[in-house]
Amino acid sequence: MNTGGNNSLPPQTRGEVLFRDQQFFQKQIDSKIMQLLENYHNIIKISKVNDPLKNASEIYEMETRTSNMLNAGEGLLKIIEELKQNLILNDFSTMAEEVRIQNLVFHKENERTNKSIKLISEELSRSLKELEDEYYNSSYKLPPPSSSK
Repeated sequence: MNTGGNNSLPPQTRGEVLFRDQQFFQKQIDSKIMQLLENYHNIIKISKVNDPLKNASEIYEMETRTSNMLNAGEGLLKIIEELKQNLILNDFSTMAEEVRIQNLVFHKENERTNKSIKLISEELSRSLKELEDEYYNSSYKLPPPSSSK
């Protein structure tokens, strides 16, 4: 019996969990893209074409903004990796469909093999019967082995 936690909350359905995960990932993606855009916009605003007299603070700010853009890009790559893992681990419907298709293929192969075995067995029975008939109707058959000791 579960004594810890809040038992008044109903268990979440698979759809609710997937919806919550989708919202979480969407918020993360939106946040990272906004960081990229904001930093890119600020770099453009700071930069001046053909200005040889950039001061150190502007250069430092550009480097900082560039670093922030790289961090946001890495964050997006991590989100993509999490989404791929989530898809691989939780895509039961696709996995179930693949298993069903493989089962159908194997059942068809099994039926084909069983038919082949049955045909071979029938052919073997016919051949054996022909050989037995030929042997018993032959004038050259050998006498039964004697049991002399």
